[in-house]
Amino acid sequence: MAFPRPSKPPLIPTTPSPTPTPTTTPRRPPDPARRRLTAAVAALMLFAPMAASCARDAAEGSGPVTILANWFPQAELGGYFQAAEQKPGKGAEERAIKVLPGGPGIQTIPQVAAGKAVFGVATGADDLLVARREGLPIVAVFAPFRANITCLTAHASAGVKGFADLDGRKVARVQSRPWWEYLKRHYKLDRVQEINYTGSLAAFKKDKGLVQQCYVTSEPFYLKRDGVPVTTLSISDQGGYAAYSNVLFTTEQTIKRDPELVKSVVARVARGWDAFRADPAVGKQAIVAANKDTDPGVVDFAAQVMRSGRWVSTPPGAMTETQWLKIRDQVAEAGLVPGSTDVKGAFTTKFLPSQ
Repeated sequence: MAFPRPSKPPLIPTTPSPTPTPTTTPRRPPDPARRRLTAAVAALMLFAPMAASCARDAAEGSGPVTILANWFPQAELGGYFQAAEQKPGKGAEERAIKVLPGGPGIQTIPQVAAGKAVFGVATGADDLLVARREGLPIVAVFAPFRANITCLTAHASAGVKGFADLDGRKVARVQSRPWWEYLKRHYKLDRVQEINYTGSLAAFKKDKGLVQQCYVTSEPFYLKRDGVPVTTLSISDQGGYAAYSNVLFTTEQTIKRDPELVKSVVARVARGWDAFRADPAVGKQAIVAANKDTDPGVVDFAAQVMRSGRWVSTPPGAMTETQWLKIRDQVAEAGLVPGSTDVKGAFTTKFLPSQ
């Protein structure tokens, strides 16, 4: 997750996060993700008619179709920004796409469910399963990354060789990520000190004992640029975590009401991600314009990582029930959903161009 931040705040502000404070992880941690989503469900019930009206107006209007991003404009969202810049397909009645920037205070799942945007980007497919467990009727329609691109980075001098080595260390992570709850239980990390991830590498550079979450497409570039030797653990490669990353989703209502709109947006997004991998120039220009603190070099680095083929879905956006079942099992091991959870309603591939 890239750390540069734009000069302007996110378009949909929410209550700021509290000041990070170290905490000792209990053996059976509380479930903040579930509590927060439950509160979101309760809030939705209070203004459901208004939310439905907003969503209907946004989907049926003549203006741009909105995609609410899960973070500030960055390379990991490159295909979405490239899609927004591209012209509609030849002979197609496609509407313009507008990507709304996110940030640490933005929760895309409840906000899309509330009608604040027609589509959203979920950090992981695992988040969607937790949200559906809490009653939010959202559905994944496109997965640009076939594996989770999150990693944990430690200073090379710290001696971190694997995830079991994290026990007793201080780790900066985004609160309530299912992958983190899974790692803690799977590797029995009972003595980890957790602090909030701020999106900055400044504290990490100063603290040789700190371990910090990152994206394989981002922080390695900045750390190498600044001459910081590190060890990086991929939660997908070394950790075996299966969740798709930066997944495009919408609501069951939108799919039912306007399937042609969903098909059109997914087609444009697929073209956008294909184009970004081949030549990120258009998406790069849009990202740098929206987030002036971004180093243009990191966009090129991310596109190069994507071209390696290790992380991207083939064909674009592809998802399988087999992998969703594995994601379900891992989220269940994290204690966030029942092991019997039905994944079939959580995603659909019928709008993908290859179908």
